[in-house]
Parts: sequence; structure tokens; C-alpha cells
Amino acid sequence: MSTARLLRAGLGLAAAAVLAAPFAAAWHLHEPRDPVAAQDDAPESAADPARIAAWRAAGAGLPERAAPVVLAYHDIGPGESPYTVRPERLDAHLAALTAAGYRTLTAAEFTAWAEGGPLPPRGVLLTFDDGTRGLWVHADPVLRRHGAHGSAFLITGRVGRHRPYYLSWEEIARMRASGRWDFQSHSHDLHDRQPGGAPATGAREDIGRSLAAFAEHGLPRPELFSYPYSDERGFPEELIRDTFAAALTNQAERPLPPSRRSAAGGRFERFEVLATTTADALVREVARRTPVPPGGDLLADPGRWLAADREPPGPGELPGGGPHRPAAGRHQYASYAPYASADWDDYTVRAEVSGLTAGGATFGLTARVGGASPVEIRVSHHRVRIVENGTTRAEGALPRRTSHRLDVTVRGGRTTVVADGRVRLTSTARAEPGTGGVAVSASRAGPDVPWPVLDALRVAPAARDA
Repeated sequence: MSTARLLRAGLGLAAAAVLAAPFAAAWHLHEPRDPVAAQDDAPESAADPARIAAWRAAGAGLPERAAPVVLAYHDIGPGESPYTVRPERLDAHLAALTAAGYRTLTAAEFTAWAEGGPLPPRGVLLTFDDGTRGLWVHADPVLRRHGAHGSAFLITGRVGRHRPYYLSWEEIARMRASGRWDFQSHSHDLHDRQPGGAPATGAREDIGRSLAAFAEHGLPRPELFSYPYSDERGFPEELIRDTFAAALTNQAERPLPPSRRSAAGGRFERFEVLATTTADALVREVARRTPVPPGGDLLADPGRWLAADREPPGPGELPGGGPHRPAAGRHQYASYAPYASADWDDYTVRAEVSGLTAGGATFGLTARVGGASPVEIRVSHHRVRIVENGTTRAEGALPRRTSHRLDVTVRGGRTTVVADGRVRLTSTARAEPGTGGVAVSASRAGPDVPWPVLDALRVAPAARDA
């Protein structure tokens, strides 16, 4: 290229830079000068009378006061991420929850209950992780329409950064002034997937910086903490317990709904709401997680049973639940309302089982499900056993026949079993008090052995002199 052509090219680039400079400066200065985004109009969802009636029916008969159900949202907006709920769907969620008889709670109300206070009115705690701008632009107008309250869990080190994705401190101030929001901790800057799944490091310093950011911007000290990615590794238990009233996770090895059992450990499990979660599905799940007292015919309430994968059993998959048994498989398991029964105590269970052939069919009834020391009662053609953590604690012989009856009483740490009204076995818990619900299981020696059949299963409060 000639010297003249190089000179012309250089002059052209310089002119372009001069022309672009004002636009670049305007873009650079826009965010600091306009830290509060405009809010969108809240779209209103439409529901026909039949759906509203179904939502009301889902909440009918549930206690008026109950331990809260905690919902975990992420972003709200028009995005396509599976973690971004569209505003009109959030509107439908709140309409459905209201129709079902739920109110939204503040973090202060939740904390007061978690620290031993009385049960609040039946409600949900709406939590929103990360502190995205969508909470101000899209979620806040929806909450305003419904008179609802939300708890935003901030990654404080990202507030005002990476705009427009995260909230600004000015938007947070307006949200707080509305009375519709409180703000909690989601770490300062540890919301990153570590290479190879390694645990987070520097948690103590990070939590200190998070608390300092709250104080610096005039926010009340956070009472709740949600683990980044629900990964508790790297966050010392004593640090979280000493700093916050409670910690929240979306994943737990055993159901940890808000309950007195979970409150003792200061950690609660949330239900994660995704873009695909419909209003019908949300109300169904919230109702399933709302605590209920022990009582009634459990086989008449199939919608509350969950299989081992925490999904509802398919047709014919409830162990011993009827004559239409699957042809394949050797083991089955399902628990009744594991989230709603977390605080069950002082209750009795009566199970009537048939089809216990001598060829190797066994029925199991587990009490205190979800607690640290569940107790399984296994009954076969001619024997009954109490099993804890795979170890037989007590056993007795039964008359050789294909049907047996079990009467089980759970009171505190003691579980008493009476089989056929004559064989009495007792077990004493070695860990926490005997809270928790009921599960049933069935097993057989091979595919040619018929499944046992659960003919009746009823629960009732234990008599005071039992």
C-alpha cells in the first residue's frame, strides 16, 4: 500500500473515532446518571372461573395457621432462561395463591416463627435470588397489584455492576421504601461455580463484606442467607448459624420443609419455581407442602404420596396400594406427605396387609419419615421386625398366614408396634425426637412372587394415655 493510501486510511480512522467519541461518552455516562430503570406495566393474567374454583379447592380444608412454605424464584422478565419467570406467569402465581387462601409473608414474620414464635397465618415466603434488575422493572409492579411482599437475596458485590442485569442501590432504596420488599444475603461475591465443583473459599471474609454493604447503604442487617447454587460447601455451619437466623437451600438430602424439626438445625428447603411452573402446578405443590395434622385414611388421598425420587407415584406404583400391580420390579417405596408431616408426633398408624405369601413377599411401614432416626416395621408371612438404619432392633414370630395387622404408636422418641393384637415390640430413638411422617414399601423375592396388598392405612392422634 502506498504512503498516500496509508495516510488517507489513518485520517479516516481518526475521523471515525472523533465522531464516535460523543456517543461512547454518552453511553458510558448514561448508567451513572440514570441508575433507576423505568418499570414496565404489570401484565394481568386471565383465569376462567373453573381454574379459580380449582385453586380455591386446593386450599380448602388446610389449617388457617401453618408453618410457611418457601418459594425460590430467580429472575422475572421476558427472557428465555429456564430460571426467568415471565411477569404474566408471576401474576398468575399470585392470583392462584390468593385464591387458595395463602398470603405472602415478610422475612421478619418468617424469622419470628423460625425462632420459636407462634404459627403465622397460612402463607408463603417469596424469595428471589441474585438481586436482578427484573425484580424492580417487572416483579415490583406485579407485587404492587396483588398487595404482595417479596424477599430479595442480594449478591452485594454485584449491585450496580454488570448493568442492566443487576439492581442498582438506588432501585433497591425505592423497593425498600415501597414496603413491598426486604433484603437478605446471597453472599458478597461468592456466587460462582468453582472449577471442578470445588467448594467456595473465603466465606468468613465474604459474609463480612456482605453485611458491611448492607450497613453502608442503610439496609437492615439481613436475617436470612441463601446458599449460592444451594452449595453449602465452604460455608462453615457455625458461621451461618451465628450470623443469620436461618439459611435456605433448594436441595436437601431429606425433606427439610419449614418445620420445628428443621428449625432446630436452622436450615430450610425451598421449592424452586422455574419458567415452566404453571399456576396450577404451583398451588398443587404449595398445598402438598402445607403442614397438616395426622389423621384420616391415607389411601384415600393419593395426591399426597411421593415415590423415592420425590415424584408422585404412577398408576399402580403405590406399594401395596391395590390389585393392579406392575409386573416388573422387586421393590417399591412411597412416603405420605413428607413435607407436610415433618412435625408429626404423638400419632398412631393402623395398617392392614394381605397377600403375604410364604414365597418371600414383605411389607414395610416406616414411621418418623424424614427424621434422623426413622423406624421401619417389616412384616412377612410369619414374622415382624423393627429395623433402624438397616439393623434389626426387635423381632417376633407371627401366626403363619397371608394377612396381618399392624398398630404403631409414635410418641417422642418411642415407637411401639403391636402386630395382630398380640406381639408387642418397642424402639427408642437414638437421635432427635420422633417427628416425621409415614412411608410404605413392598418387596418380593422374584417376579413370580405376588406383591403384598395394603388393604387399609389410617392415621390418628395418639390417645393421651397410650
